[in-house]
Amino acid sequence: MAQYSRVWEQVKRNRNAYIFIAPFYVMFLLFMLFPILFSLYLSFLQWNGIMAPRFVGLENYVNALTDENFHGAVVNTFVFTVLTVTFATLVGLGLAIFLNSVRFMKRFYRGVFFIPSVVSLVVVSLLWKLMLNSEVGLVNEVIHSMGQTIGHYTGHIPEWTQRKFQFIDHPNQWVPLLTITGVNLWAVVGFNTVIYLAGLQSIPANLYEVSRLDGATPLQNLRYITIPLLRPTTFFVILITTIDALQVFVQPQVMNRDNESTMTIVYYLFRNAFEFYKMGYASAIAYMLFALTVGISLVIRHTLGRRTRLAAVE
Repeated sequence: MAQYSRVWEQVKRNRNAYIFIAPFYVMFLLFMLFPILFSLYLSFLQWNGIMAPRFVGLENYVNALTDENFHGAVVNTFVFTVLTVTFATLVGLGLAIFLNSVRFMKRFYRGVFFIPSVVSLVVVSLLWKLMLNSEVGLVNEVIHSMGQTIGHYTGHIPEWTQRKFQFIDHPNQWVPLLTITGVNLWAVVGFNTVIYLAGLQSIPANLYEVSRLDGATPLQNLRYITIPLLRPTTFFVILITTIDALQVFVQPQVMNRDNESTMTIVYYLFRNAFEFYKMGYASAIAYMLFALTVGISLVIRHTLGRRTRLAAVE
């Protein structure tokens, strides 16, 4: 009883603080915790959002494991993620090394590379969709203009410049997927570049001075100083980029709507929930994606994170 009284007295003394933080917890409960728990409950139901729900147990999860459309979405998401993480990491590192070596207008170049990362993905996707249009897109118009220019000076217009290049609506299923991957790279590389640049600037300059006195080449500096000391940064970049890529939705939805060649897990989830009104099935897919994301994140943490810790100990 005495302990309860002390707790109550402490609450009364700090009531103003609790009043100020109460709106956050109310919003968190209403818009975060409740939807998470409710979607878990829905994953065990068959419900279209209107009629009375019916409990089906694990049927939604079993259906997902045997759904060929879901399998295709998983493959597309996996390919998209592998390509995005690989190239966004390598290109981001390369650009960061370049920016770190620039002596003039460093802030200008940093802003130029970072701007695509802060632009809305919907805007980015719409712009690239217009530019890559096979009929009136800017890319095809530039290629046709190149052909006209070449023909003006050589008297022969190359045949390939007169074609209509299909990027988004190409009959080959991999071309649209590679296209949206390229658009996503354009949008995310700038963020990775800035993160890597911060990591590079945290490396002590005297290490490079000592290596220069020892006659080390720039390639040796990169291999034995830069890359090892950037392991924590690389771990962060790969983890964040992977989680972001697994949740890709905007690009396939805006650029190539309803096309199976660019169907991703989140987009397939969206269609089942808000086009087919399979709320239970969509919730099951959401939790399967959550499990997949956690699993891949743990693998990355176990591999890269372990190497990072070992390097720090050494």
